[in-house]
Amino acid sequence: MEIVNTSKKKRDSFFRACRYLSPHRRIVFVSIICAIIVGIAFTGGLGTTLPIMQVLINGDTIPDWVNRKIVEKRLGVRFADDVNVARLAKVDPGGQAARKGLRPGQALRLPDDSEQKGASSRLLAALTDAKLTSLRVIVYNGFSDADARSGTPIELSLASLPTHWHPARDLAAKFPADAVWAIAIILAFLVVLAIFGNIVRFFQQYYSEKAAILAIRDIRHQLYDHILHLRLSFFGQRGTSDVTSRLTQDALGLQEGMKAILGYSIQEPIKAAMALGLALFVSWQLTGFIILFAPIMMIIIRKFGKKVRRAAKAALQNSSVMLGQVESSLAGIRVVKSANAEPYERRRFRGITGAFVREQLRIARLDAFNTPVLELLTLIVVCFIVLYASYLVLRTRTLEPTSFFLVMACLMGLGESLRKISKINVMLQKSNAAAARLFEIIDLDTEVPRRENRMTRTRPHRALPEIQRDIRFENVSFTYAGATSPAVQDVDLAVQKGRSIAIVGRNGSGKTTLLALLPRFFDPQEGRILIDGADVREVTLRSLRNQIGIVTQDSVIFPGTIAQNIAYALPGARREDIIEAAKRAFAHDFILEKPQGYDTVLGEHGAQLSGGQKQRLCIARAILRATPILILDEATSQVDAESEHLIQQAIESLMHQRTTFVIAHRFSTIVSADSIVVMDRGQIVGAGSHQELLNTCVTYQQLYERQIVGLPALATAEEGNHR
Repeated sequence: MEIVNTSKKKRDSFFRACRYLSPHRRIVFVSIICAIIVGIAFTGGLGTTLPIMQVLINGDTIPDWVNRKIVEKRLGVRFADDVNVARLAKVDPGGQAARKGLRPGQALRLPDDSEQKGASSRLLAALTDAKLTSLRVIVYNGFSDADARSGTPIELSLASLPTHWHPARDLAAKFPADAVWAIAIILAFLVVLAIFGNIVRFFQQYYSEKAAILAIRDIRHQLYDHILHLRLSFFGQRGTSDVTSRLTQDALGLQEGMKAILGYSIQEPIKAAMALGLALFVSWQLTGFIILFAPIMMIIIRKFGKKVRRAAKAALQNSSVMLGQVESSLAGIRVVKSANAEPYERRRFRGITGAFVREQLRIARLDAFNTPVLELLTLIVVCFIVLYASYLVLRTRTLEPTSFFLVMACLMGLGESLRKISKINVMLQKSNAAAARLFEIIDLDTEVPRRENRMTRTRPHRALPEIQRDIRFENVSFTYAGATSPAVQDVDLAVQKGRSIAIVGRNGSGKTTLLALLPRFFDPQEGRILIDGADVREVTLRSLRNQIGIVTQDSVIFPGTIAQNIAYALPGARREDIIEAAKRAFAHDFILEKPQGYDTVLGEHGAQLSGGQKQRLCIARAILRATPILILDEATSQVDAESEHLIQQAIESLMHQRTTFVIAHRFSTIVSADSIVVMDRGQIVGAGSHQELLNTCVTYQQLYERQIVGLPALATAEEGNHR
């Protein structure tokens, strides 16, 4: 069993998790469309600031302002910020105006407009006529010369009017000349746009969270299903608290990351891109200068992200340890209290929470440090921007003051989006650590690598027919991972169908491990196990385990009613069969004493039942399932003497119908078996009837005398570290 743990896969874990959004791509698509609309509304709101500033600062009208922009495009010039005079501030080199000899500082007017100095609103309106291809104007060397009659007439060619300027010109013409009314109309449009944008924002956020929630549900389903099919050795290496932590806390952390990437990480980049596009449209020189600082921001964000990811993973691991401590101490609360171990448990818990808090504080420090650093860097960048903008406005006159303010408004919106994106980066790094822990489990090999069989098109294992002849262990050996000696070594054993075999031995002699190999909870490293000559590793697990019923020493009760617990492996069983199985396990009487009888809902781990009652329900479960092979691992260890006698009668009747393996320390259970196998240090040291073993097997004699006779052992033997 190997955990895929490469650094690259860790980095890609979150994006791998995002593949689970694919089944919900329609919801994601709607969310993205809503995010685009929100971005458009946001950019539209920013765009309204330019006409408002133009009216407030320059005292211009909306029609004149729009017409001036159109004329500048057609002539290849830039006019000075003056409402009544078309004074040239800039002439594009190589354009029509430059070829005619026009220079910055000159003024224009219509030749038949003797009343107006230079070019007024009438000139601007005339030049926006799409049908007009050329125009005769009077050129003056300076604005002060516009009063004189010494201007030079020239013929100017006009470039065609771009299509997108037609609706802009027509819309601007509808605005009133009164500045207050014009601003009122713009603000009303801004309010309507904000209402629409926020309605769309609601749907965008809702669908983003819905897609994230559904994707995490799918991941939890796959993870839980995968855990159920993992090898039993996995659960020996990791506690249930670690798995529970991954299913709950880690999945929630990943869900927050998905919400972020579907919410802000889509919406904010779109808003940022549109704000950047508007800024480039207004002034590509200033915006391009600002973009030069983007790599510095990205490097800092990336550095913070790496540190947060490492701290987040450590915090999740400590959280898992903390859950394990709570689970173990509460499950064994009676032992804790009887041993007066509360101070010890308290100190241990505080040590674990101390490590957890240290990692949380480390994340908090990084998170708190992230914002001030970015804000300081932003301030420095803004200072450089203002200095460069001053140069463009005052020296080269390639940027209008109102355009500068609009660019700054766009960049403020862009900065706010980047600030949120930096927060998203921290969240995504935490989610990436959570996703890595989830995929550590999903990438583990299961008992049967079914996906690999489908991919490689190998022939699937055949189903195992119901046992007809015998079960054989041939030279079977098994060693647990990390153990220094084998738990089972060179075991040869043959059991005929319908026979009952009792396996006895000291604790750690390998009894439970040997029988765990039969249903393939583990696979032997050497030898093989045959059922009617078929190797159990070459048949399907489902067909193998369908023939094996197990009653363990630990009584396992699941959430649900008593009837559901008895019919756990046969959920469609009839109530009559459930009751009959309960009667044969001598559980019927105490079940009827419960408030709702068979429909009584059992609490966690069946807390309202005694140990003997829980064990009898487990035996009833095995009786109802009626498998041809039965394994009883200390099945009567928690049953009182009276119930044990009655249950023993039921078990004896089953032994004649099934092939039964019994692990027991009580000789009252052992002697009724057809044959007894004695194990010591993982090996079979004796086999035969009770009387034969008393005469020939020293280990069996010691076990018998310790329990029945009460004499001291004939010889001492060191107990091995086997199961």
